[in-house]
Amino acid sequence: MTLFLSRKYTIKFNILLFASLCTLLTGCWDRKEVNDMALVLGAAIDKAGDKHIELTIQTLQPRNVSSDRQGSGSGPIISVRSAVGENLADAASKLQTKISRQIFWGHCKVFIIGKTLAKRGKLNQEIDFLLRHPEPRENAHLFVSNEKAADIMELMPPLDRYEGEALRRLSLMGTGTAVTVNEFEVMLTSAGGGAILPLIKISPRIHGEEKAETSAYIAGTAIFKRDKMVGQIGAKTTQGLLWLRDEIKGMSITVYPKNKGSISLDPIRQRTTLVPDINNGKWKITAKIHSENTVVENGTNLNPMKSGVVKQIEYDANKNLEHRINLALNQVQKGMKVDVFGFGEAFHRKYPKEWMKMKNQWQEAFPLLEVDKNITLRIRRPGLSTTPAGLKKEEIKEK
Repeated sequence: MTLFLSRKYTIKFNILLFASLCTLLTGCWDRKEVNDMALVLGAAIDKAGDKHIELTIQTLQPRNVSSDRQGSGSGPIISVRSAVGENLADAASKLQTKISRQIFWGHCKVFIIGKTLAKRGKLNQEIDFLLRHPEPRENAHLFVSNEKAADIMELMPPLDRYEGEALRRLSLMGTGTAVTVNEFEVMLTSAGGGAILPLIKISPRIHGEEKAETSAYIAGTAIFKRDKMVGQIGAKTTQGLLWLRDEIKGMSITVYPKNKGSISLDPIRQRTTLVPDINNGKWKITAKIHSENTVVENGTNLNPMKSGVVKQIEYDANKNLEHRINLALNQVQKGMKVDVFGFGEAFHRKYPKEWMKMKNQWQEAFPLLEVDKNITLRIRRPGLSTTPAGLKKEEIKEK
């Protein structure tokens, strides 16, 4: 009898459990159909007046995408729309009133900030929206435009289907600074308090034609003190900055050994290590840089297979790299007085107690910090050709 009652209650419990679980299987109640969404491909944020911002977005035109695949070319595959609001969330809500489909941020891989807005500061408000909203990607790339950011959205890149994709590809190639939304937020809250973003400019139009295809390119780096842009540096100085940050990728070094022409090197492997030191109250940091390179062009009559020639090239390349690093230190450390190199973080990791006493005075101490460079640049490969191309054997110099 007891066994029968136990089975009876077990059956009732299983039925009740099954019924409860069925309530959870009611379908995708929060689904979003692709046909009902406006897919954002790129966004630009500009200052509008004293307290407002202008949000401009690129959205996909599905009808023209399908037409383009069929070869009819009925129109552009992107549409550009703008709205002004008190903040990014307000501008986005007002923009929604102009678009018949639900704006979806999940495909947006590029956010461009106008220089005027960047110089105003308070970018933490826009970054907060991008990180707090569930749709924008944290790994989307951030840029600062030297012109109005909205103008970038109107460009027609010659090799890509829309400008947002072209800029994303530039970032991935490592031709300059590359920063995502999440990385920028981390820099804003770092010990040094400095941050960087790639600075983009619009390429000149071909032959002055009004409708010629053109695009933007990375022209340098925007320097931020917390969330306010305080200056910018060019491409050559950016290379020195990236070497110190251990973020250099595929940037050639060209030297002129004994003024006999030029030789260009590409890094194969490179590593930068920051070594902080506090001795008798004096703070110093050493940048240990090790780089292995290959010769990619030899415009001299020197033979890069000979040890004497290799040593001369390595010496000149070391000096060239040191010059680029000094440019970055002079313009950013001495001039703008912003720690975007990670020096503060290095001291924080190695000397946490000393850093707690110094962190409130770091802005004053950083410009006076002694920075030593320990550069070891070596040539490991002479390239596919062992001797200079187009020269006879008797014309080649061995040293």
